[in-house]
Amino acid sequence: MKCLLDKDVLTIYLEGELNSANADAREKEILADVEGKTFTRLVLDFSLLSYISSAGLRVVLKLKQKFGDVVINEASLEVYDVLSMTGFTNIMEVNKALNRISLEGAEVIGSGYFSTVYRINKDTIIKVFNRVSDSKQIERELKLSKEAFVLGIPTAISFDVVKVEDKLGVRFEMLDCESLSQAFARRPDQYNALLDKYVGLLKKINTTECLDPEIPDIKQHFIQKLEKIRPLLEDKYYKKAKGMLEGIPDVDTLVHGDCHFKNIMLQQDELLLIDMDTLSKGHPIFELAAIRAPYISFEEDDPGNSERFLGMPAEFLTKLYYDVLREYFGKEDKTIADKIEIVTAIHMLWWNEVNSPEVSARRDGNRKRLVALLDRYDDLNIG
Repeated sequence: MKCLLDKDVLTIYLEGELNSANADAREKEILADVEGKTFTRLVLDFSLLSYISSAGLRVVLKLKQKFGDVVINEASLEVYDVLSMTGFTNIMEVNKALNRISLEGAEVIGSGYFSTVYRINKDTIIKVFNRVSDSKQIERELKLSKEAFVLGIPTAISFDVVKVEDKLGVRFEMLDCESLSQAFARRPDQYNALLDKYVGLLKKINTTECLDPEIPDIKQHFIQKLEKIRPLLEDKYYKKAKGMLEGIPDVDTLVHGDCHFKNIMLQQDELLLIDMDTLSKGHPIFELAAIRAPYISFEEDDPGNSERFLGMPAEFLTKLYYDVLREYFGKEDKTIADKIEIVTAIHMLWWNEVNSPEVSARRDGNRKRLVALLDRYDDLNIG
């Protein structure tokens, strides 16, 4: 039996079966391995354990009672089901083994800062997370996706968290789909029809009421973002920006928070969302500010970003953004666009400080634009 001590975590690797024939011997072996070692958490690795009986469960329970912080990792589906049915998942952390997916021959159909989307076959796509290594964070996103689906938001049906080489991913069933960005690029003659679908999706999200207390309030999140960038602003501008954010009406409608066209799939004439990590509730100004960021704001201080990140010329993305605003509000209105930009600039300053504080051009550019707009407006009312 393999035993590994890493800092204050002791991991014991069990193999084969843990049943009435060997449970007593395995328990003595584990206690012998543990003796003399200092640790705060005991991890039982079940990746090579094929079966556990009631006698084996009693061994696990004794270890839990003796050492307190005991975790089971890499439990097969069969073993996990036994642990779940017998209540062990309620008294200790139990993590299922993840299915492993190969990307050999897979087609990239979408990519961004946080994830890349691959088509594995005709029926399946995999969203691979580039910067998330915690399966619980991904499971939270899946929970949010299910919440949105129940509320009628068109989201892709996710099946499970998977392992892709050394990264985590999510498996979706998608039939004959392409990203909305691919659709715009491949079918320029359908631009207006695709634009109508896009704006329709945004309006559907932003008019769907959600009373679930677990869905975060995006206005409060932006006030926290403003607090993070407070050292970058003169006190008068910080106070004015805070007052303007606080003055945005509180509403219980959904905000996707990252609804650019690479996070949307087109399947048989229907748009489906595949990224729900930023799902919140609040005023639509936050939705529109969030799509301004990838379409315009990153390009402003980093020429070429549009092509690198979204695979489209900056001119096209600028046109798309302002066409979205026109269709969303039924008119062209510079005041509305400017007020949305105030919210975007706050986000961009926060994003830069958190993810790339060394990029002074983005920080200086957004601060300059934010200050100029704060001098011009006193509220964030967009009707």
